[in-house]
Amino acid sequence: MSDKKLIKSSVIVMVFIILGKVLALIRDALIAAKFGATYVTDIYNFALGIVYLLTTISYGLTTTFIPLHTEHLQKSTKKVRDKFVNNVINMSSIFTILLSIVLIIFAKYIIYVFAHGFWNDPKVFSISVEITRIMIISLIFISLQSVITGVLQAHKEFYEPAAMAAISNIVYIVYLVFLTNKYGIKGFAIATVVGFFMQFAINIPKYIKLGYRYKGNIDFKEKEIHYMFKLMIPVIISTSVVQLNVFVNRSFATNIFFGAVTVLDYANKVSTLAYEVFAIGIGMIVYPTLSELAAKKDVVQYKKALGKAINTILLIMVPASIAIAILREPLITIIFKRGAFDNQAAKLTASALLFYCPSMIAYGVRDILNKAFYSIKDTKTPMINSFIGIIMNIIINIVIIKYMKVSGLTLATSISVIITTILMICNLNKKLEGMEIRRIIDVFFKVVSSSVIMGAVIFIVNKTVVLKFGYGLKASIMSVLVSFVLGASIYFVSIFLLKVEEFNHLINSFLKRKNIEK
Repeated sequence: MSDKKLIKSSVIVMVFIILGKVLALIRDALIAAKFGATYVTDIYNFALGIVYLLTTISYGLTTTFIPLHTEHLQKSTKKVRDKFVNNVINMSSIFTILLSIVLIIFAKYIIYVFAHGFWNDPKVFSISVEITRIMIISLIFISLQSVITGVLQAHKEFYEPAAMAAISNIVYIVYLVFLTNKYGIKGFAIATVVGFFMQFAINIPKYIKLGYRYKGNIDFKEKEIHYMFKLMIPVIISTSVVQLNVFVNRSFATNIFFGAVTVLDYANKVSTLAYEVFAIGIGMIVYPTLSELAAKKDVVQYKKALGKAINTILLIMVPASIAIAILREPLITIIFKRGAFDNQAAKLTASALLFYCPSMIAYGVRDILNKAFYSIKDTKTPMINSFIGIIMNIIINIVIIKYMKVSGLTLATSISVIITTILMICNLNKKLEGMEIRRIIDVFFKVVSSSVIMGAVIFIVNKTVVLKFGYGLKASIMSVLVSFVLGASIYFVSIFLLKVEEFNHLINSFLKRKNIEK
Protein backbone atom coordinates (compact mmCIF):
# COMPACT_ATOMS: atom_id res chain seq x y z
CA MET A 1 0.00 0.00 0.00
CA SER A 2 1.40 3.39 -1.01
CA ASP A 3 1.96 6.13 1.60
CA LYS A 4 -0.86 8.26 0.09
CA LYS A 5 -3.35 5.39 0.18
CA LEU A 6 -2.18 4.41 3.66
CA ILE A 7 -2.74 7.95 4.97
CA LYS A 8 -6.15 8.17 3.28
CA SER A 9 -7.21 4.78 4.65
CA SER A 10 -5.91 5.67 8.12
CA VAL A 11 -7.83 8.94 8.18
CA ILE A 12 -11.13 7.41 7.02
CA VAL A 13 -10.77 4.45 9.38
CA MET A 14 -10.09 6.81 12.28
CA VAL A 15 -13.11 8.93 11.35
CA PHE A 16 -15.30 5.80 11.53
CA ILE A 17 -13.71 4.76 14.82
CA ILE A 18 -14.10 8.28 16.26
CA LEU A 19 -17.77 8.22 15.24
CA GLY A 20 -18.10 4.87 16.98
CA LYS A 21 -16.44 6.23 20.13
CA VAL A 22 -18.60 9.36 20.17
CA LEU A 23 -21.67 7.15 19.94
CA ALA A 24 -20.17 4.89 22.62
CA LEU A 25 -19.80 7.88 24.93
CA ILE A 26 -23.44 8.79 24.32
CA ARG A 27 -24.37 5.16 25.01
CA ASP A 28 -22.35 5.06 28.23
CA ALA A 29 -23.77 8.41 29.37
CA LEU A 30 -27.28 7.03 28.82
CA ILE A 31 -26.44 3.82 30.70
CA ALA A 32 -25.07 5.86 33.60
CA ALA A 33 -28.14 8.11 33.64
CA LYS A 34 -30.63 5.22 33.36
CA PHE A 35 -29.00 2.68 35.69
CA GLY A 36 -26.28 4.56 37.67
CA ALA A 37 -23.42 2.73 39.42
CA THR A 38 -25.57 -0.08 40.87
CA TYR A 39 -25.81 -3.85 40.90
CA VAL A 40 -27.81 -3.64 37.62
CA THR A 41 -24.89 -2.14 35.70
CA ASP A 42 -22.50 -4.47 37.52
CA ILE A 43 -24.47 -7.43 36.18
CA TYR A 44 -24.55 -6.07 32.63
CA ASN A 45 -20.82 -5.23 32.63
CA PHE A 46 -19.98 -8.62 34.09
CA ALA A 47 -22.02 -10.46 31.43
CA LEU A 48 -20.48 -8.32 28.70
CA GLY A 49 -17.07 -9.17 30.18
CA ILE A 50 -17.81 -12.87 29.68
CA VAL A 51 -18.69 -12.21 26.03
CA TYR A 52 -15.51 -10.19 25.51
CA LEU A 53 -13.44 -12.87 27.22
CA LEU A 54 -14.77 -15.45 24.75
CA THR A 55 -14.38 -13.16 21.74
CA THR A 56 -10.68 -13.92 22.08
CA ILE A 57 -11.46 -17.09 20.11
CA SER A 58 -12.77 -14.95 17.26
CA TYR A 59 -9.83 -12.56 17.59
CA GLY A 60 -7.45 -15.52 17.35
CA LEU A 61 -9.34 -16.70 14.29
CA THR A 62 -9.08 -13.32 12.52
CA THR A 63 -5.44 -12.84 13.52
CA THR A 64 -4.25 -16.18 12.14
CA PHE A 65 -6.63 -16.13 9.17
CA ILE A 66 -5.32 -12.84 7.67
CA PRO A 67 -1.69 -13.95 6.97
CA LEU A 68 -2.85 -17.28 5.55
CA HIS A 69 -5.52 -15.71 3.36
CA THR A 70 -3.04 -13.03 2.24
CA GLU A 71 -0.85 -15.86 0.90
CA HIS A 72 -3.92 -17.34 -0.84
CA LEU A 73 -4.55 -14.03 -2.60
CA GLN A 74 -0.96 -14.01 -3.87
CA LYS A 75 -0.55 -17.65 -4.80
CA SER A 76 -3.85 -19.61 -5.00
CA THR A 77 -6.77 -19.85 -7.43
CA LYS A 78 -10.17 -18.35 -6.61
CA LYS A 79 -11.64 -21.83 -6.14
CA VAL A 80 -9.02 -22.80 -3.53
CA ARG A 81 -9.36 -19.43 -1.84
CA ASP A 82 -13.17 -19.66 -1.57
CA LYS A 83 -13.07 -23.25 -0.34
CA PHE A 84 -10.69 -22.27 2.45
CA VAL A 85 -12.87 -19.32 3.54
CA ASN A 86 -16.09 -21.37 3.59
CA ASN A 87 -14.40 -24.18 5.48
CA VAL A 88 -13.25 -21.72 8.15
CA ILE A 89 -16.74 -20.16 8.41
CA ASN A 90 -18.50 -23.52 8.78
CA MET A 91 -16.08 -25.11 11.25
CA SER A 92 -15.87 -22.03 13.46
CA SER A 93 -19.68 -21.66 13.45
CA ILE A 94 -20.23 -25.26 14.56
CA PHE A 95 -17.71 -24.85 17.37
CA THR A 96 -19.20 -21.54 18.54
CA ILE A 97 -22.78 -22.85 18.59
CA LEU A 98 -21.74 -25.87 20.68
CA LEU A 99 -19.72 -23.66 23.04
CA SER A 100 -22.64 -21.24 23.45
CA ILE A 101 -25.01 -24.09 24.39
CA VAL A 102 -22.59 -25.36 27.04
CA LEU A 103 -22.08 -21.86 28.48
CA ILE A 104 -25.82 -21.19 28.64
CA ILE A 105 -26.37 -24.46 30.55
CA PHE A 106 -23.56 -23.77 33.04
CA ALA A 107 -24.04 -19.98 33.36
CA LYS A 108 -24.85 -20.04 37.08
CA TYR A 109 -21.65 -21.92 37.88
CA ILE A 110 -19.58 -19.41 35.86
CA ILE A 111 -21.08 -16.58 37.92
CA TYR A 112 -20.47 -18.45 41.17
CA VAL A 113 -16.78 -18.85 40.35
CA PHE A 114 -16.01 -15.45 38.79
CA ALA A 115 -18.51 -13.13 40.53
CA HIS A 116 -18.99 -14.68 43.94
CA GLY A 117 -20.30 -11.34 45.27
CA PHE A 118 -23.49 -11.81 43.19
CA TRP A 119 -24.23 -15.12 44.94
CA ASN A 120 -24.96 -13.38 48.27
CA ASP A 121 -28.21 -11.82 47.03
CA PRO A 122 -30.70 -14.29 45.41
CA LYS A 123 -32.33 -11.53 43.31
CA VAL A 124 -28.98 -10.25 41.99
CA PHE A 125 -27.84 -13.79 41.26
CA SER A 126 -31.03 -14.71 39.40
CA ILE A 127 -30.90 -11.62 37.19
CA SER A 128 -27.18 -12.12 36.48
CA VAL A 129 -27.79 -15.70 35.27
CA GLU A 130 -30.61 -14.57 32.96
CA ILE A 131 -28.67 -11.64 31.50
CA THR A 132 -25.53 -13.74 30.98
CA ARG A 133 -27.46 -16.44 29.12
CA ILE A 134 -29.03 -13.90 26.76
CA MET A 135 -25.73 -12.19 25.96
CA ILE A 136 -23.87 -15.44 25.27
CA ILE A 137 -25.92 -15.71 22.04
CA SER A 138 -23.79 -12.79 20.74
CA LEU A 139 -20.86 -15.18 20.31
CA ILE A 140 -22.42 -16.74 17.20
CA PHE A 141 -22.50 -13.42 15.33
CA ILE A 142 -19.05 -12.45 16.61
CA SER A 143 -17.64 -15.70 15.21
CA LEU A 144 -19.16 -15.07 11.78
CA GLN A 145 -17.98 -11.46 11.54
CA SER A 146 -14.46 -12.42 12.61
CA VAL A 147 -13.99 -14.47 9.40
CA ILE A 148 -15.76 -11.96 7.15
CA THR A 149 -13.73 -9.01 8.48
CA GLY A 150 -10.58 -11.09 8.10
CA VAL A 151 -11.39 -11.52 4.41
CA LEU A 152 -12.01 -7.78 4.00
CA GLN A 153 -8.78 -6.80 5.77
CA ALA A 154 -6.75 -9.29 3.72
CA HIS A 155 -8.07 -7.39 0.66
CA LYS A 156 -7.12 -4.14 2.49
CA GLU A 157 -10.74 -3.13 2.81
CA PHE A 158 -10.93 -1.46 6.21
CA TYR A 159 -13.96 0.84 6.16
CA GLU A 160 -16.72 -1.66 7.01
CA PRO A 161 -14.77 -3.28 9.90
CA ALA A 162 -14.02 0.20 11.25
CA ALA A 163 -17.71 1.19 11.09
CA MET A 164 -18.94 -1.82 13.11
CA ALA A 165 -18.83 -0.09 16.48
CA ALA A 166 -20.82 2.89 15.20
CA ILE A 167 -23.56 0.62 13.87
CA SER A 168 -23.95 -1.38 17.09
CA ASN A 169 -23.88 1.77 19.23
CA ILE A 170 -26.77 3.23 17.23
CA VAL A 171 -28.79 0.14 18.18
CA TYR A 172 -27.91 0.59 21.87
CA ILE A 173 -28.72 4.31 21.87
CA VAL A 174 -32.11 3.76 20.22
CA TYR A 175 -32.97 1.18 22.88
CA LEU A 176 -31.73 3.32 25.81
CA VAL A 177 -33.66 6.39 24.65
CA PHE A 178 -36.97 4.77 23.71
CA LEU A 179 -37.28 1.34 25.35
CA THR A 180 -35.35 1.24 28.64
CA ASN A 181 -38.23 2.31 30.88
CA LYS A 182 -40.42 -0.47 29.49
CA TYR A 183 -38.00 -3.41 29.17
CA GLY A 184 -35.12 -2.53 31.53
CA ILE A 185 -31.75 -4.29 31.65
CA LYS A 186 -33.12 -7.55 30.17
CA GLY A 187 -34.18 -5.70 27.04
CA PHE A 188 -30.78 -4.03 26.88
CA ALA A 189 -29.11 -7.46 26.93
CA ILE A 190 -31.26 -8.43 23.91
CA ALA A 191 -30.34 -5.13 22.23
CA THR A 192 -26.68 -6.01 22.77
CA VAL A 193 -27.17 -9.27 20.85
CA VAL A 194 -28.88 -7.32 18.04
CA GLY A 195 -25.93 -4.90 18.04
CA PHE A 196 -23.45 -7.74 17.50
CA PHE A 197 -25.64 -9.10 14.69
CA MET A 198 -25.52 -5.68 12.99
CA GLN A 199 -21.71 -5.68 13.26
CA PHE A 200 -21.73 -8.92 11.27
CA ALA A 201 -24.36 -7.78 8.76
CA ILE A 202 -22.61 -4.52 7.78
CA ASN A 203 -19.68 -6.49 6.30
CA ILE A 204 -21.76 -8.76 4.07
CA PRO A 205 -22.28 -6.42 1.05
CA LYS A 206 -18.52 -5.78 0.63
CA TYR A 207 -17.80 -9.49 1.13
CA ILE A 208 -20.18 -10.35 -1.73
CA LYS A 209 -18.79 -7.53 -3.88
CA LEU A 210 -15.31 -9.05 -3.55
CA GLY A 211 -16.67 -12.18 -5.24
CA TYR A 212 -17.18 -14.51 -2.28
CA ARG A 213 -20.20 -16.83 -2.04
CA TYR A 214 -21.21 -19.00 0.87
CA LYS A 215 -21.19 -22.80 0.50
CA GLY A 216 -21.83 -25.41 3.18
CA ASN A 217 -18.70 -27.49 2.51
CA ILE A 218 -16.71 -28.80 5.48
CA ASP A 219 -13.38 -30.57 5.19
CA PHE A 220 -12.00 -31.56 8.60
CA LYS A 221 -8.92 -33.08 6.93
CA GLU A 222 -7.70 -29.88 5.22
CA LYS A 223 -4.07 -29.42 6.30
CA GLU A 224 -4.18 -25.64 6.13
CA ILE A 225 -7.10 -25.57 8.56
CA HIS A 226 -5.12 -27.73 10.96
CA TYR A 227 -2.15 -25.36 10.62
CA MET A 228 -4.39 -22.33 11.23
CA PHE A 229 -5.93 -23.85 14.36
CA LYS A 230 -2.46 -24.75 15.58
CA LEU A 231 -1.44 -21.11 15.20
CA MET A 232 -4.72 -19.99 16.78
CA ILE A 233 -4.24 -21.76 20.09
CA PRO A 234 -1.43 -19.52 21.40
CA VAL A 235 -3.23 -16.41 20.06
CA ILE A 236 -6.46 -17.41 21.80
CA ILE A 237 -4.62 -18.18 25.02
CA SER A 238 -2.67 -14.92 25.00
CA THR A 239 -5.73 -12.81 24.12
CA SER A 240 -7.89 -14.75 26.59
CA VAL A 241 -5.34 -14.00 29.27
CA VAL A 242 -5.57 -10.28 28.44
CA GLN A 243 -9.37 -10.40 28.72
CA LEU A 244 -9.06 -12.64 31.77
CA ASN A 245 -6.92 -9.90 33.28
CA VAL A 246 -9.87 -7.50 32.93
CA PHE A 247 -12.16 -10.24 34.21
CA VAL A 248 -9.95 -10.81 37.26
CA ASN A 249 -10.07 -7.10 38.05
CA ARG A 250 -13.87 -7.19 37.83
CA SER A 251 -13.93 -10.24 40.10
CA PHE A 252 -11.83 -8.39 42.69
CA ALA A 253 -14.13 -5.37 42.30
CA THR A 254 -17.31 -7.39 43.05
CA ASN A 255 -15.98 -7.85 46.60
CA ILE A 256 -15.23 -4.14 47.26
CA PHE A 257 -18.73 -2.56 47.09
CA PHE A 258 -21.79 -2.58 44.79
CA GLY A 259 -20.97 -0.25 41.91
CA ALA A 260 -17.22 -0.96 42.02
CA VAL A 261 -17.37 -2.99 38.80
CA THR A 262 -19.12 -0.10 37.08
CA VAL A 263 -16.60 2.45 38.40
CA LEU A 264 -13.78 0.24 37.13
CA ASP A 265 -15.47 -0.26 33.77
CA TYR A 266 -16.21 3.44 33.19
CA ALA A 267 -12.64 4.42 34.11
CA ASN A 268 -11.40 1.81 31.64
CA LYS A 269 -13.69 3.12 28.89
CA VAL A 270 -12.35 6.66 29.20
CA SER A 271 -8.73 5.49 29.39
CA THR A 272 -9.12 3.44 26.20
CA LEU A 273 -10.71 6.26 24.18
CA ALA A 274 -7.53 7.29 22.36
CA TYR A 275 -6.30 3.68 22.19
CA GLU A 276 -9.44 2.43 20.48
CA VAL A 277 -9.61 5.37 18.09
CA PHE A 278 -6.01 5.48 16.95
CA ALA A 279 -4.03 2.41 18.07
CA ILE A 280 -6.60 -0.14 16.91
CA GLY A 281 -7.09 1.72 13.61
CA ILE A 282 -3.34 1.85 12.95
CA GLY A 283 -2.97 -1.81 13.96
CA MET A 284 -5.83 -2.85 11.67
CA ILE A 285 -4.17 -1.17 8.68
CA VAL A 286 -0.53 -2.09 9.37
CA TYR A 287 -1.18 -5.80 10.06
CA PRO A 288 -1.95 -6.87 6.46
CA THR A 289 1.07 -4.80 5.32
CA LEU A 290 3.35 -6.54 7.83
CA SER A 291 1.89 -9.92 6.80
CA GLU A 292 2.52 -9.15 3.13
CA LEU A 293 6.13 -8.01 3.77
CA ALA A 294 6.75 -11.08 5.94
CA ALA A 295 5.41 -13.34 3.16
CA LYS A 296 7.78 -11.61 0.71
CA LYS A 297 10.62 -11.83 3.28
CA ASP A 298 11.36 -8.13 2.80
CA VAL A 299 13.09 -7.60 6.16
CA VAL A 300 14.24 -4.02 5.52
CA GLN A 301 10.78 -2.68 4.62
CA TYR A 302 9.22 -4.79 7.36
CA LYS A 303 11.37 -3.11 10.03
CA LYS A 304 10.63 0.34 8.59
CA ALA A 305 6.86 -0.30 8.58
CA LEU A 306 7.03 -1.63 12.15
CA GLY A 307 9.11 1.33 13.36
CA LYS A 308 6.73 3.84 11.75
CA ALA A 309 3.72 2.14 13.33
CA ILE A 310 5.24 2.19 16.84
CA ASN A 311 6.36 5.82 16.53
CA THR A 312 2.93 6.86 15.24
CA ILE A 313 1.34 5.18 18.27
CA LEU A 314 3.71 7.06 20.59
CA LEU A 315 2.90 10.36 18.84
CA ILE A 316 -0.75 9.91 19.75
CA MET A 317 -0.89 7.87 22.96
CA VAL A 318 1.68 9.75 25.09
CA PRO A 319 -0.02 13.19 24.87
CA ALA A 320 -3.46 11.54 25.11
CA SER A 321 -2.56 9.75 28.36
CA ILE A 322 -1.19 12.94 29.94
CA ALA A 323 -4.19 15.01 28.82
CA ILE A 324 -6.72 12.47 30.11
CA ALA A 325 -4.89 12.19 33.45
CA ILE A 326 -5.03 15.96 33.97
CA LEU A 327 -8.60 16.39 32.69
CA ARG A 328 -10.00 13.24 34.31
CA GLU A 329 -12.53 15.04 36.53
CA PRO A 330 -14.09 17.26 33.85
CA LEU A 331 -14.15 14.31 31.41
CA ILE A 332 -16.02 12.10 33.88
CA THR A 333 -18.39 14.97 34.64
CA ILE A 334 -19.16 15.52 30.95
CA ILE A 335 -19.60 11.86 30.05
CA PHE A 336 -21.22 10.25 33.08
CA LYS A 337 -22.20 12.67 35.86
CA ARG A 338 -25.98 12.90 35.48
CA GLY A 339 -29.11 11.08 36.60
CA ALA A 340 -28.31 8.13 38.86
CA PHE A 341 -24.55 8.60 38.43
CA ASP A 342 -23.86 10.93 41.38
CA ASN A 343 -20.91 13.02 42.61
CA GLN A 344 -19.45 10.17 44.69
CA ALA A 345 -19.46 7.78 41.71
CA ALA A 346 -17.80 10.49 39.57
CA LYS A 347 -15.01 11.02 42.13
CA LEU A 348 -14.32 7.29 42.46
CA THR A 349 -14.22 6.88 38.67
CA ALA A 350 -11.87 9.86 38.21
CA SER A 351 -9.50 8.48 40.86
CA ALA A 352 -9.44 5.05 39.18
CA LEU A 353 -8.91 6.69 35.78
CA LEU A 354 -5.75 8.49 36.92
CA PHE A 355 -3.93 5.20 37.52
CA TYR A 356 -5.18 3.69 34.26
CA CYS A 357 -3.60 6.41 32.09
CA PRO A 358 -0.02 5.03 31.88
CA SER A 359 -1.39 1.75 30.53
CA MET A 360 -2.77 3.59 27.46
CA ILE A 361 0.72 4.02 25.99
CA ALA A 362 1.79 0.46 26.77
CA TYR A 363 -1.40 -1.08 25.34
CA GLY A 364 -0.99 0.89 22.10
CA VAL A 365 2.61 -0.23 21.60
CA ARG A 366 1.88 -3.79 22.69
CA ASP A 367 -0.94 -4.08 20.14
CA ILE A 368 1.50 -3.28 17.32
CA LEU A 369 4.08 -5.68 18.77
CA ASN A 370 1.48 -8.47 18.89
CA LYS A 371 0.64 -7.83 15.24
CA ALA A 372 4.35 -7.97 14.40
CA PHE A 373 4.77 -11.37 16.07
CA TYR A 374 1.61 -12.75 14.46
CA SER A 375 2.66 -11.53 10.99
CA ILE A 376 5.82 -13.66 11.20
CA LYS A 377 3.69 -16.54 12.53
CA ASP A 378 5.16 -16.45 16.03
CA THR A 379 2.09 -16.81 18.23
CA LYS A 380 3.83 -18.33 21.27
CA THR A 381 5.80 -15.28 22.44
CA PRO A 382 2.71 -13.06 22.95
CA MET A 383 1.05 -15.97 24.78
CA ILE A 384 3.92 -16.35 27.25
CA ASN A 385 4.02 -12.58 27.70
CA SER A 386 0.29 -12.51 28.51
CA PHE A 387 0.72 -15.16 31.19
CA ILE A 388 3.51 -13.14 32.80
CA GLY A 389 1.23 -10.07 32.73
CA ILE A 390 -1.77 -11.69 34.43
CA ILE A 391 0.35 -13.31 37.14
CA MET A 392 1.94 -9.93 37.89
CA ASN A 393 -1.46 -8.25 37.89
CA ILE A 394 -3.00 -10.73 40.34
CA ILE A 395 -0.05 -10.47 42.73
CA ILE A 396 -0.11 -6.67 42.71
CA ASN A 397 -3.92 -6.67 43.12
CA ILE A 398 -3.71 -8.85 46.22
CA VAL A 399 -1.04 -6.61 47.75
CA ILE A 400 -2.57 -3.15 47.17
CA ILE A 401 -6.37 -3.61 46.86
CA LYS A 402 -6.94 -3.21 50.61
CA TYR A 403 -5.09 0.11 50.58
CA MET A 404 -6.29 1.66 47.29
CA LYS A 405 -9.57 -0.17 46.52
CA VAL A 406 -10.61 0.29 42.84
CA SER A 407 -7.67 2.63 42.14
CA GLY A 408 -5.36 -0.19 43.23
CA LEU A 409 -6.82 -2.45 40.53
CA THR A 410 -6.12 0.15 37.83
CA LEU A 411 -2.60 0.82 39.12
CA ALA A 412 -1.83 -2.91 39.08
CA THR A 413 -2.97 -3.11 35.45
CA SER A 414 -0.70 -0.22 34.43
CA ILE A 415 2.36 -1.65 36.16
CA SER A 416 1.92 -5.12 34.69
CA VAL A 417 1.24 -3.96 31.11
CA ILE A 418 4.22 -1.57 31.08
CA ILE A 419 6.62 -4.30 32.21
CA THR A 420 5.26 -6.89 29.76
CA THR A 421 5.42 -4.40 26.87
CA ILE A 422 9.09 -3.72 27.59
CA LEU A 423 9.72 -7.49 27.64
CA MET A 424 8.00 -7.86 24.25
CA ILE A 425 10.15 -5.11 22.72
CA CYS A 426 13.27 -6.95 23.90
CA ASN A 427 11.99 -10.26 22.51
CA LEU A 428 11.05 -8.85 19.10
CA ASN A 429 14.30 -6.87 18.84
CA LYS A 430 16.22 -10.11 19.37
CA LYS A 431 14.05 -12.07 16.93
CA LEU A 432 14.40 -9.49 14.14
CA GLU A 433 18.08 -8.90 14.89
CA GLY A 434 17.37 -5.22 15.44
CA MET A 435 14.17 -3.16 15.05
CA GLU A 436 15.35 0.49 15.02
CA ILE A 437 15.29 0.71 18.83
CA ARG A 438 17.44 3.86 18.96
CA ARG A 439 15.11 5.69 16.60
CA ILE A 440 12.07 4.61 18.62
CA ILE A 441 13.67 5.80 21.88
CA ASP A 442 14.62 9.11 20.25
CA VAL A 443 11.02 9.67 19.11
CA PHE A 444 9.73 8.63 22.53
CA PHE A 445 11.77 11.26 24.39
CA LYS A 446 10.82 13.97 21.89
CA VAL A 447 7.16 13.07 22.27
CA VAL A 448 7.39 12.98 26.08
CA SER A 449 9.10 16.39 26.14
CA SER A 450 6.41 17.93 23.95
CA SER A 451 3.64 16.23 25.96
CA VAL A 452 4.99 17.55 29.28
CA ILE A 453 4.92 21.13 27.91
CA MET A 454 1.38 20.51 26.67
CA GLY A 455 0.42 19.02 30.03
CA ALA A 456 1.64 22.07 31.93
CA VAL A 457 -0.58 24.32 29.80
CA ILE A 458 -3.61 22.05 30.24
CA PHE A 459 -3.06 21.92 34.01
CA ILE A 460 -3.03 25.74 34.24
CA VAL A 461 -6.13 26.05 32.03
CA ASN A 462 -8.07 23.48 34.07
CA LYS A 463 -7.13 25.07 37.42
CA THR A 464 -8.07 28.52 36.16
CA VAL A 465 -11.50 27.35 34.96
CA VAL A 466 -12.17 25.48 38.24
CA LEU A 467 -11.25 28.51 40.37
CA LYS A 468 -13.52 30.82 38.36
CA PHE A 469 -16.46 28.57 37.47
CA GLY A 470 -16.33 25.54 39.78
CA TYR A 471 -16.87 21.85 38.87
CA GLY A 472 -20.18 21.97 36.98
CA LEU A 473 -20.97 20.61 33.53
CA LYS A 474 -20.52 23.95 31.72
CA ALA A 475 -17.18 24.58 33.43
CA SER A 476 -16.02 21.04 32.55
CA ILE A 477 -16.95 21.49 28.88
CA MET A 478 -15.14 24.85 28.81
CA SER A 479 -12.04 23.35 30.44
CA VAL A 480 -11.86 20.42 28.01
CA LEU A 481 -12.46 22.52 24.89
CA VAL A 482 -9.94 25.27 25.76
CA SER A 483 -7.40 22.68 26.92
CA PHE A 484 -7.81 20.71 23.70
CA VAL A 485 -7.29 23.72 21.42
CA LEU A 486 -4.33 25.22 23.32
CA GLY A 487 -2.79 21.87 24.28
CA ALA A 488 -2.98 20.39 20.77
CA SER A 489 -1.54 23.57 19.22
CA ILE A 490 1.42 23.65 21.61
CA TYR A 491 2.04 19.91 21.23
CA PHE A 492 2.02 20.00 17.41
CA VAL A 493 4.34 23.02 17.32
CA SER A 494 6.75 21.31 19.74
CA ILE A 495 6.73 18.06 17.74
CA PHE A 496 7.32 19.98 14.51
CA LEU A 497 10.26 21.93 15.99
CA LEU A 498 11.81 18.74 17.37
CA LYS A 499 11.63 17.26 13.83
CA VAL A 500 9.82 14.02 14.52
CA GLU A 501 9.94 12.29 11.12
CA GLU A 502 6.53 10.58 11.26
CA PHE A 503 4.73 13.82 12.12
CA ASN A 504 6.58 15.88 9.50
CA HIS A 505 5.88 13.15 6.91
CA LEU A 506 2.13 13.37 7.64
CA ILE A 507 2.21 17.17 7.33
CA ASN A 508 4.16 17.07 4.05
CA SER A 509 1.84 14.42 2.58
CA PHE A 510 -1.19 16.48 3.56
CA LEU A 511 0.27 19.68 2.01
CA LYS A 512 1.21 17.86 -1.21
CA ARG A 513 -2.29 16.46 -1.52
CA LYS A 514 -3.77 19.94 -1.04
CA ASN A 515 -1.50 21.37 -3.74
CA ILE A 516 -2.52 18.60 -6.16
CA GLU A 517 -6.22 19.30 -5.48
CA LYS A 518 -5.66 23.00 -6.22
